[in-house]
Amino acid sequence: MLYLNALEYFKKHIELEKKSIIGDKDQIIALMERKIVHSHEVVSDGTKVLEKLGFNDSFKELARITFLDHDIGRFRQARYTATFDDTKLINYGYKNHGDLGKVVLLSGLIKQQIPNTRVFDEAISDVVNDHVTKIVDSKSLLVLCSDLLKSEDAYEFFLKADIDTKRKVIDTITQIVQDVDRLDIYHQILDGRWTPSKCDSKIDSKVFAMFYKGEYLNIAELKAKGLWNNNVGELVRLSFINQIKLLSVAEVIKEENILHRLKEKRNNPYVLDAFDVTIQKLDEKVKNSDGITIR
Repeated sequence: MLYLNALEYFKKHIELEKKSIIGDKDQIIALMERKIVHSHEVVSDGTKVLEKLGFNDSFKELARITFLDHDIGRFRQARYTATFDDTKLINYGYKNHGDLGKVVLLSGLIKQQIPNTRVFDEAISDVVNDHVTKIVDSKSLLVLCSDLLKSEDAYEFFLKADIDTKRKVIDTITQIVQDVDRLDIYHQILDGRWTPSKCDSKIDSKVFAMFYKGEYLNIAELKAKGLWNNNVGELVRLSFINQIKLLSVAEVIKEENILHRLKEKRNNPYVLDAFDVTIQKLDEKVKNSDGITIR
């Protein structure tokens, strides 16, 4: 299976990155280990989403490799910067960890993971690059309403399909990665894998206004404007509900009662109303979905 070979070289790549560490080895390895767990969790949750969406085995295997590799740039980022702060990658010539991840893949890793054909290189590397900041056009997700991902062979598709249709499929897989990536951040907090910091500072009314309007909360911009504190991070994570587009992922959040559990676990008095509003918003999105996506 392609995935098992990809997994083998995923592990080998990380071991090589660990051996190349210069500096605080324990700290950097701890960062890497966290990201290994995250990568496997994204594969696990993403596979459940693929089942709900009806992907056939060939497209499912391709998508699972992108789930595994989506944060492949994080390991070299940790080695370079000892942090997962993407702004520090600018000093190394990369826009973010997705950009770095694409370079890592195309520099040789993808040829090891999938040795006998280059037909999937663009799709996998583009998803890795795009998952960080790309806003996928909802029209691309209409491919989920077709039988393409259920009936066509992935190899034959990427060998023969036109550029526009390929792009729609790549964007659709990118959206799945983005949605499941956000889902795992919720799981990290609930499972105790990550405990975000809180503080005693109020959240600026400008940030609340952006949040309630459903605007994208850009962490770098908020920091640059002096609007950031750790409590704002709670709003950023709640705002994931505005960015998730797949009904299948929204249903998992509801079925697992994730937002209610997060509200109780975090117990942050500065954002209690924001939790209630988000819970109501998610209910409305699921209720008004088209059966595939939420708006």
